[in-house]
Amino acid sequence: MRAIDSITSQAGGRSLPIVVINGPFAAPAARESLAHRQDLRLITLADASLPLALHAGRAAVETAYFSVLDDDDELLPEAVAIRLGAFEADPRADVVVTNGYLDGFGRREINIADFREIEREPLRTLLRRNWLSPCAGTFCTRAVPLELFERIPAYREWTYLGLRLALDRTIRFLNRPTFVYRTDTDGSLSKSEAYILGGPRAIAEMLRLDLPSDVRAMVRDRLRAGLHSASDRERVAGNYVAAWGWHLRCLAQAGGWRYLSYTRHLLSGSARRVAAALRLLGDLS
Repeated sequence: MRAIDSITSQAGGRSLPIVVINGPFAAPAARESLAHRQDLRLITLADASLPLALHAGRAAVETAYFSVLDDDDELLPEAVAIRLGAFEADPRADVVVTNGYLDGFGRREINIADFREIEREPLRTLLRRNWLSPCAGTFCTRAVPLELFERIPAYREWTYLGLRLALDRTIRFLNRPTFVYRTDTDGSLSKSEAYILGGPRAIAEMLRLDLPSDVRAMVRDRLRAGLHSASDRERVAGNYVAAWGWHLRCLAQAGGWRYLSYTRHLLSGSARRVAAALRLLGDLS
């Protein structure tokens, strides 16, 4: 409700929230409250999928510009006016990306200290510091059509979308804070096991893009790191068969030898598992 109110109370710009209830797990009281509001448009999806929710929301846009806001974040009071002003100042812009605040664990700090490097190299800096957080951008509807949202992978959605935009869209960066992005929300997708295990597939989707060779190499680095993280997550959970599968995929990548030393952790853990199983068999016999 705080996120929605931050949209409807904007100073100097009228906005219509398109609220997507993402799957069957919404709190009944929240669902009922939203259904009775006249100042928003409500869409309900049967399946819990962020890419599907983004697609459904974009498909419902009827205005010249649109933005995206997660339910735990908020816009600052003049965000819409500031962003529309940037489009007016630069009619060539397809996207306006602004600064904002990261809020969490008792601290609030500016998201990006200096936009100058990002303005020079948006494609390459995206992989070092994701400037396209879910609430940072406003998009020209004409220039950012629905088809851009049709291949977004589950997890790493905004890195993927940022790559596509940086490849062939004109982005105007504005070093003014217009949002609050919360980093300590309980149950956040980015902290989940599914996010870690889904990372390699999402990163592989990025490699389908027509990337410059140096950027492709950076994405491949991320793929190796993602495969390793998935293996380590499964190892810690005791799922050694799955951990070996992720690790062997990592080693098979060009440059995967950098993770060869990690093999000893899988070997020792697997050996302990086998020893425990043999003891159990001995006790049973």
